[in-house]
This record gives sequence, structure tokens and C-alpha cells, in this order.
Amino acid sequence: MRDIETMSMGGEDGAKAKTASRGRPKKRSDEARQEQILAAAMSAFIDKGFARATMSDIARQAGMSKRDLYKQFSDKQALFAATIESRRHLILGLPRPDGETLPLRDLLRRVFRLDLDARHADERDTLMALIHRESLMLPTLNALLYDGRILQFRETLVVWLKDEMQTGRVAQAQPERVAGMMLDLVFGVLLPKRRPTVPVDRHLQAEEILDRLEILLAGLVARSAQKPV
Repeated sequence: MRDIETMSMGGEDGAKAKTASRGRPKKRSDEARQEQILAAAMSAFIDKGFARATMSDIARQAGMSKRDLYKQFSDKQALFAATIESRRHLILGLPRPDGETLPLRDLLRRVFRLDLDARHADERDTLMALIHRESLMLPTLNALLYDGRILQFRETLVVWLKDEMQTGRVAQAQPERVAGMMLDLVFGVLLPKRRPTVPVDRHLQAEEILDRLEILLAGLVARSAQKPV
């Protein structure tokens, strides 16, 4: 029916409708191409590392010319930053929707993305390992990601904690310290110093992290109760 109505329009309105109709597929195509580039970049950075991966490698994996790739991204650093930024939601699920009323444990599960399916959890772990490895090897990338505000996990978590402390769901404490401890607890499990020799049980892993977080938050409640009124 929409196509019939569009075809029946005459004059300027009909031309605008046809133009808009032609524009939508192009937008989807542009978004698909962007994701294709970012996926190719992610693959190249994982396989070769930032230093050895080239724009030619990424263009080839994306199925495009290097010239067209440079039209999208000015240099390899900009592409690396965009690649990480496009996937940071796999690490921290913030901000949360307004009016959310989940039990705290379920909320923590979503905030720290312990609700991911196996494929996305594997992608998250690979992303975290990439960030950790490249930041250690190349201080310039560390500055790009953190000073450039691409990664603001701690800062974003602090904002959320302040809101939760205001509502009374989390005991009052210094949110900056609590955010740091939470991230240490979570990343300590997701980024073990030794590579696992058996497949990770994602359910058990998530429950272990949630138990650690709940112990931390219970400690805040106990500490708050001991303070003189």
C-alpha cells in the first residue's frame, strides 16, 4: 500500500518521497560497509597487533581499496579507536534505561555484560585482551584510548554508582574507589593471568563474578553501619 501511495503522489511531494525512498537503502549500505571495515580491522589487529597490521591488510580484508579506506579513516590510530569504541558496549552496559527496576544482582549482570551469549562473550574477552596487550606495548595507544576518552569504564561506572547510592540501593561510599574495586574484581576473572586450559563455563564464570560483587557491596553496607551517626 505504501508503494502504491508513493507512486500516486504527483509533483514535488512525489519527488521527495522517491528521493527519501532511494536514500534509506544507501544509509543501510553505508552502515553495513562501516561495520565491515571495523570487523576487518578487529581481525587484523587481533592477528597481527596494531604495529604490524597495515591499512592495506584491513582494506583487503574489508574488500575495498586502500584509497576508499582512507576516505573513511584518516589513519590507523583513528581506525583502531573507532574499532574499540564500536565494541565497548560488550564490556560495560551503561548507561542504563530510565526507570529500570531489576533486582540488584540482575542489574549487575547487565551492567558488567555477564548476560552475553557465548559468541559475544568470546568477542568481549578477545577485545579486552587486545586492549590490554596493545596498551602495554604502545603507550601512545593507551593515551589515545584513555586520554582521548574512548574508554571511560571507571568514569561511567562512577556516574552509575552515584545514582544507585542516591536511591539507597548501594551503600554510601566513595564511588571512585568502589568503581575501581568493582572493575578489578570483574576484570580479574575475565582477564586471568594464565590462559584457561579448558573451555570457560560462562554460567559459572558469571556467578563467580556476581558473588564477588555482592560480597563487596555487602561489605559497604556493614562498613556504613559501623560509622557513628
